[in-house]
Amino acid sequence: MTEKTLILLFITFLIGVVGLHTGIFWDNTTFISAMGNALYENGIFAWGSIPVATDPGHPPFIATLMAASWKVFGRSLTVSHIVLLPFVFGILWQIWSLCAHYFSDRKSAVAAFVLMVSDATLLSQMTLVTTEVPLMFFFLLSLNGLLRRCAWQKTLGLAFLGIVSLRGMMLCGGLFLVDVFLNRKSLEWKPYVVGAFPAALFIGWRLSVKGWIISNPESTWGDATGYGSPVGFMNNFVWNVAVIGQRFADLGRIVPLLFIIATFLLRKGWREKTYRDVLVMALGSTSVVWGMSLFIVNPIGHRYFTAGYVLLALLAVMMLREYTRRKAIYVLMLAALIAGNFIIYPDRMAQGWDASLAHLNYWHVRRDMIDYIDERKIDVSEVATFFPNNGEIDGVELNGDHRQWADFTGTERYVLYSNVFNLSDDDMEIIGRKYRMVKQFSRMGVRTELYVLSSSSSQPR
Repeated sequence: MTEKTLILLFITFLIGVVGLHTGIFWDNTTFISAMGNALYENGIFAWGSIPVATDPGHPPFIATLMAASWKVFGRSLTVSHIVLLPFVFGILWQIWSLCAHYFSDRKSAVAAFVLMVSDATLLSQMTLVTTEVPLMFFFLLSLNGLLRRCAWQKTLGLAFLGIVSLRGMMLCGGLFLVDVFLNRKSLEWKPYVVGAFPAALFIGWRLSVKGWIISNPESTWGDATGYGSPVGFMNNFVWNVAVIGQRFADLGRIVPLLFIIATFLLRKGWREKTYRDVLVMALGSTSVVWGMSLFIVNPIGHRYFTAGYVLLALLAVMMLREYTRRKAIYVLMLAALIAGNFIIYPDRMAQGWDASLAHLNYWHVRRDMIDYIDERKIDVSEVATFFPNNGEIDGVELNGDHRQWADFTGTERYVLYSNVFNLSDDDMEIIGRKYRMVKQFSRMGVRTELYVLSSSSSQPR
C-alpha cells in the first residue's frame, strides 16, 4: 500500500469519526429517510412504491444504495455513514489526482489539495449521510477522465453522475460545455452518448410510470416556478443572482475569490491560458446548475456549487506563482476557509447549516434536549418543531423511534426551537409573543430551546 493511499485512508477515517454522530439532515430526510424506507420496506428496486408526497423526482440512487445496505447490515446511522466512506475516499483520491495533473512538484500539489479539501461545504457534506458525497465523487471522476483523455473513466463517471440526482444530470451538461470549450477541435462524443444512457433510461421510466419529473403534484415544498407575475419573476431573478454570488463568497470563500479576481485584473491573469481553462471548469461545470437556479423560487443551497468551490480553490493556488509572498497569501486563504466553519449568523439571518462544520454542534444539543424532554415525560406529540427536525424521530436517527413531533401552528403546548431551523420572522414573532423559554442547551453558538405556552398552568421542572 502506497504512502498516498495510507494518508488518504487516514483522512477518510478522521472524517468518518467526526461525522459518525450526525443524523439525517436537511433534504436528506427525504432522499434517504423517506425514500430509503419505502424501498427498504417494499423492495430495493421498487421505485414506483415511493409515495408521491415524499418523491422529489430525482433518481433514487442514494435511497437504493441505503436500502440495499440496510438489508444486508441492518438499518442504522452507523451503517449509513460507513457505506459512504468509500465515496469519501474516492473524492480525496480524485482531488489529489486533479492536483497532480496541474502541479509537477509535490509541495504545490499538496498545498492545492489541502486548500481544496478545506472548503467548508465539501467538508460538511463528507461528514453527513447525503447524496452529495457520491455526486462529488462521480463528478471528479468524470472531470479527471476529461482532462486525462481517459474515455472509460469519463464514460463511467458520467453514467453514474447522471443517475445520482437531477443535479448530477445538470453537472453532466456542464462538463460537456467545458469539454467543448477545452477540446472543441477534438471532442470525443462517445463518452457522452454512452454516459447519458442511464439518465435517459430513468427519465423514460419516470415519465411512463409517474408522468412527471420535477413538478411534484403533491409537493409540500412549494412551486419552483410560482412567480405570480412578470414583476415577481424579475424580482426573483435578481434575488437569485445575488444569492448565487453570496454562495460563492460565503463561509470564508470571499478571500480566495477576491484573490482570483485581483489576479485576473491587476496581474493580467486572463492572459494565462491555464488560468482561463480552470476558471471555465469552475464556472462552466456548474453553469447548468446556476443557470437553472436563476429561474426557480425555491431556496438555492450552498451545496449546489461545491464543484465550483473546489475548482476555484485549485485556481487560487495556481495563481500564487504570480506573487513573491505566496506563503502569506496561502495561509490567509486557508485560514479564511477554516474559519468559515465557525461562522454563526444571527437567528433572523438564514444560514446554510449543512454547508459548514458548524452543524456538528447541533447534534449534541439536539440529543441533550430530547433527553431532557424524555426525563420530564413530556409527550413528543405535544412538542412542535420545524424542518429539518420535524416528522418522526426515526427520520433523523434511523433508530426505530416512531414518535412524531407536532407541526407548529402556534397553539401547541411546547415548541422545540433551534437556530439551525432558519425560521421565518413570522414564526419567531409568534414564539416570542406566545411562549416562554424553559430550557436551553448551547454549544459554540448552536442552540436548542424548549418553549411552553405562556398561558400553560404547568411547566417542566
